[in-house]
Amino acid sequence: MTSLLTCGLTDWPKPEDRPERFVPAKEFKECRMSEPEAEYPLRLASLVAARLTHDLSGPLGTIMATAGIGGGMRSDELLAETVTELRLRMHLYAAVFGRAEALSWQEMADLLQGAPGAHRLQFRFQVPDLAAAQPEGLTRLVLAAAMLAGEALPRGGQVTVMAEPGQPIILMPEGRTPAWPHGFVTLLAGETPPEGLSSRGVLAPWLVAQARAGGFRLSMGFGGPGAAPLMMLPPAC
Repeated sequence: MTSLLTCGLTDWPKPEDRPERFVPAKEFKECRMSEPEAEYPLRLASLVAARLTHDLSGPLGTIMATAGIGGGMRSDELLAETVTELRLRMHLYAAVFGRAEALSWQEMADLLQGAPGAHRLQFRFQVPDLAAAQPEGLTRLVLAAAMLAGEALPRGGQVTVMAEPGQPIILMPEGRTPAWPHGFVTLLAGETPPEGLSSRGVLAPWLVAQARAGGFRLSMGFGGPGAAPLMMLPPAC
């Protein structure tokens, strides 16, 4: 991988300008990020912001439209459901894209009810203890990976999260025609995201970047006829 910094060194000051007993020093002549790597974090941040705006605007639009309808039990129910969805989504996005926090498996499952498309998805956690709290870094990755697995199920289905002490965490999307988002496998192989990356596809590079920053290893396992399971290996494993 190309270094983030491309730096040159030069002697300073010129020999004729040096005082007596001067010990030559070095200064940076040039120190800048290579162009693709300098732009990528900014582009990723911009796409995350666009994704947040897009995914939060839907529930807000429903709330505004429902509030203008006036009375009626159905409109009140829809308003209450949408407010709950928005609250969960904001908390979910704060954990995935903002400052991570320690959560239990059960709390993660609850937050995922606010994920886009959650009405056609079921998130199932197959873990020894649902009440066991998980560290911040792991919480962020599991939530992001579960959301990405949900994107692999455009027609709905089930996302299963399996975790055992000392073993990789496995996420399995199961449903009709499951398929991981385009380009995700190449990202796992270390390639950079395509130039045409949109806010809709920002979750995959975000997950990979966060995993690398936290020392986690991501890989694809061997699956059945559907999408292959995603395996997350924590640093301690």
